[in-house]
Amino acid sequence: MKKAVIIGAGQTGRGFIAPILQENGYELVFLDKDQGLADQLKREGHYKVRYFGNQKEARTVSGFRVYSMEEPEAVWETAEADVVFVSVFASHIQELTEHFKAAAAKRKDGRLTILCCENGVDVKRPLVESGLEAVISEGIIFCTTLRPRPDSLDLISQDYPELPVDGSVEGLNIHIEGIPLEMNFPALIQRKIYTYNFISAIVAYLGSYKGYEVYGDAANDEEIARVIADTVPVISRVIGRKYQVPYEVQEEFTNQAVSKFRNREIYDTIYRNARQAERKLGREERLLTPLRLAWEYREDTRNMELVTAAAVFYGIHCEGMKAEVVLADIKELLDERTARRIAGILEGLEGGQSLSKLSADSFF
Repeated sequence: MKKAVIIGAGQTGRGFIAPILQENGYELVFLDKDQGLADQLKREGHYKVRYFGNQKEARTVSGFRVYSMEEPEAVWETAEADVVFVSVFASHIQELTEHFKAAAAKRKDGRLTILCCENGVDVKRPLVESGLEAVISEGIIFCTTLRPRPDSLDLISQDYPELPVDGSVEGLNIHIEGIPLEMNFPALIQRKIYTYNFISAIVAYLGSYKGYEVYGDAANDEEIARVIADTVPVISRVIGRKYQVPYEVQEEFTNQAVSKFRNREIYDTIYRNARQAERKLGREERLLTPLRLAWEYREDTRNMELVTAAAVFYGIHCEGMKAEVVLADIKELLDERTARRIAGILEGLEGGQSLSKLSADSFF
């Protein structure tokens, strides 16, 4: 039986990655720096994963071994693993360098295979730059997994079918159902940022304007849902064209994002998704890049401009941002007319106008 080590026995590691590996017949070993969590997993020996909306039968994960990162067995388990999944925050990956070097030194056959499964750009870099002798790739997580009760190991997760991994890494040789090897991984990362994060921005900034605090409530608001529905074909054409993905494939990708954000069982807040508006309005970020592409491809940009204005409104009123900087960027990236339109929408937001009125033809 092949063995997989999962470093990070949190929600994603246990609730999403582990079931995929269990279905593929892998022996499971969890490693975590939280001694209390490791002790609880050892003591209880199993946990249950339920799925949002009961879309899939709940499953019990058991038969695993677990160690804290401080236990000597942790290094040996890593050294003997066929594949190691890292499911920790990207900022903590650097901390694993010495652990992996110790495991690589004890390994008897071939190099370690390490998959860093944390969303971000080039999250594997700390391990690569450390000079570690290993095959190091990374995966992208689209699945949301939650721990409803802090005293329980049980989890609730989306029924998401895949964990895409960068398949272009030299020497990577894994064949796991549900873990496809994506040969153009950077493009997938960009598609995720400009699709999922743009749709998220619609919910966050329009939701904030309408006074929502709970993310799922905002996503199901009639006016906001209408803006999303009108944006789906535009963002799908734009991103599909930019990254040479068939419209039908990108449209399905976009609608997966919409379904996720409208699921009230996935609890989230407007604040968490809207904060740092100025950063999210950066030239290469989730708002201005799709807007620029839509403008270049002569698509209907009305809803994108509305969301951009709402993000500026949030930044001004919640974070002390200066609108002039963003409007100057828009003028330089696109044109003066677009900047004026967004400024006009911003004035309407300041005046408390409805979203329906603000997205009407009068501004365009």
